[in-house]
Amino acid sequence: MNKTYLTILLTIVQAASAQAADISGTVQERGVRKPITGAVVTVQGGTESAVSDEQGRYRLKLPGTGRYTLRASKPGEYDSAASEISVTEQAEAGRQDFYLMPLFRLPEVLVVSERTPDRISKTAISGKQLNRIAGTSGDPLAGLQTLPGVVSTNNGSRPAVRGSGPGDNAYYVDGLVVGKIFHVAGISVFNADLISDFNLYSGAFAPRFGDVTGAVLDVALRNPRTDQLGGKLNINMLGADALIEGPVGEDQSFYFAARRSYIDLFLKQVQQEGVTLQIPHYSDYQGKYIRKLAGADKLTFHVQGAADALQLNIDGSSDIAQKQPVLAGNIAVADAYAMQALVWDASMLDGARNTLALEHIAADVTNSVASAGNLYLAQDAWLLREHLNLPLSEGHELALGANLSQTQISIDADIKNATCTQFNPACDLTSAAQQKLVDRFTSNAWDASLQDRKRISSSVVLVAGARHSYEGYLSKSYTEPRIGLEWEATAQTLVTAGWGRHNQMPTGQQIANAFGNPRLGHLRADHSVLGVSHRVDDLWSWKAETYFKRFSDLVVDDPQLNYVNGASGSAYGLELLVKKDSGERLSGWLSLSLARSERRNDLTGEAFRFELDQPVNATLVSSYQLNDDWSLDAKWSGHSGTPYTPITGTNGSYADGRLRPRYAAINSGTLPMYHRLDLRMARQLLRDTYKLNLYFELNNVYGRQNIVGYTYDASYTVEKPVYPFVLPFSFGVQAEF
Repeated sequence: MNKTYLTILLTIVQAASAQAADISGTVQERGVRKPITGAVVTVQGGTESAVSDEQGRYRLKLPGTGRYTLRASKPGEYDSAASEISVTEQAEAGRQDFYLMPLFRLPEVLVVSERTPDRISKTAISGKQLNRIAGTSGDPLAGLQTLPGVVSTNNGSRPAVRGSGPGDNAYYVDGLVVGKIFHVAGISVFNADLISDFNLYSGAFAPRFGDVTGAVLDVALRNPRTDQLGGKLNINMLGADALIEGPVGEDQSFYFAARRSYIDLFLKQVQQEGVTLQIPHYSDYQGKYIRKLAGADKLTFHVQGAADALQLNIDGSSDIAQKQPVLAGNIAVADAYAMQALVWDASMLDGARNTLALEHIAADVTNSVASAGNLYLAQDAWLLREHLNLPLSEGHELALGANLSQTQISIDADIKNATCTQFNPACDLTSAAQQKLVDRFTSNAWDASLQDRKRISSSVVLVAGARHSYEGYLSKSYTEPRIGLEWEATAQTLVTAGWGRHNQMPTGQQIANAFGNPRLGHLRADHSVLGVSHRVDDLWSWKAETYFKRFSDLVVDDPQLNYVNGASGSAYGLELLVKKDSGERLSGWLSLSLARSERRNDLTGEAFRFELDQPVNATLVSSYQLNDDWSLDAKWSGHSGTPYTPITGTNGSYADGRLRPRYAAINSGTLPMYHRLDLRMARQLLRDTYKLNLYFELNNVYGRQNIVGYTYDASYTVEKPVYPFVLPFSFGVQAEF
């Protein structure tokens, strides 16, 4: 071969080899690893460049061997970043990732999506707004107590809404029925980071929601991230949780979160006044897997679960044991809950959407109460749910829903049956009859609903619907109408009105064989609401609403039948919410409620205030972004005194010689006003591939000694105030990667 040709050939091969060295990588936002689309990666002093795609990926071909300075930038949005690399003849394709800092880190604008067109008696709020409220330790459901019409129950975070009790609410997560919302300590079972937003329907809610007389809390969990695998680790004073999420292939993604308390590992027990409490422990998990189908169709698989365990010992010499001897000894409570569901969201002809869900719920409770006895209860339920949205014409939509459920229940009980209700404060556990029940049965239920939304003029929408339900255990069926009106008085002002009839099944003890009355009817309630909301500008808004609720067929204890439908009640009030959305450094809201709630025993004619009646309830929530990294949050809450039933002495003795307390009129006493201030300081630390979020809370800052009730000694002559348990401070650390 000619020497000249050989030289040329070697030169070409060497040049090709040198040009074969590529550099690739990603351009992401620092700390959160969010892909940056449209970032330009250039070679300093050269003409080579590349632009990142939707996943933040780029690929750049270098001219040959040597040292190069690469720079990534997206002018107007992010600071640039540079990195030096070295390319040799032996180098294979290299990788260089860039992490850019945003030029402007303004306070996050939290947008709550309107998941449904319903606007009557509805409050929508994002999960991020709720889990940063001072005094909540990041628990979003605890933050719900800052909203209008929601009152504190002194029983953890369980909300009571507009004159109804905590057990009168229904909870949905992503449109699915959930069986357990709170742990025994009052902490919600949700991972706070997964909650997208809440819709609180305080009254006259749509007919698609289940049989409930209080309120409906509709929770939306966010979808998993689809850009890359990531996760979060969170540690606070009570427990720790972990979250992992990301894509699985082109059209699939998932997340899974798990949590467990750990304070019981360090603090075994607490002793006070003859009661030894073994620190309770809890755990929970949530998971979601999404597979996208053609168009906007998708399949979603959900899993959720939670468990609690609590043990205590009551000394026989304590006041509690002297008043209730059957409680002396060991008491153990444990429960577990698990849910799995498959949901198919499908588009149909002419813009119709259908959601079909198959859901399975399993739950069990085990109680061992000293010498009072034992109880085991297990439920295994299958639910089939369908919801169809049919757009009939412009401004006219029909929503159809149907539910079918089958529940298998197992009971093994040998325990004291104290038929206690709010209408009888003189309920004694020790002298109650011992009841035994071993039973296994299946209960079927179904319901169908229809709601028609039609714009009858340019500014008025008429909403009309009905719900028909049947449950087989009590063999009861109910048809309940709902009607509403939405008037857009101006572009910024909305007037709403609604009325609805609702029912709710009594509690399990009240209808169980031997323990209750299986001939009871459902509790009934009529809701009437009238509201006005106005948006002042992009950030400020206010809403006022008045309501009236009438209750009937409430359950009263009865000496022959255990329980009967023999009571009624009412609740009415006025609520105001003034809100400044995030988007500037200062945000927050003021909530004010003026209310009255009463109950009446129709068998005796005795009327009294509802046990959770709080005529004046106010909350002020504020959040201030001090700078890019620091924020300060505060919450002040206060309400007028809750009613209670005083004990005025004794009235003879029980058969075993114990003194019998003499009660004043039901709820004739009033506790002192309740108020407290909580503060929260949060810090964000950004690194290239992860972010740290830290918070520290001071609770009940000015040390208010709030009284939530009274207890008495065994002779009922000494009255002692009961104070709520409040952690003086709380903290948490979250690592996000």
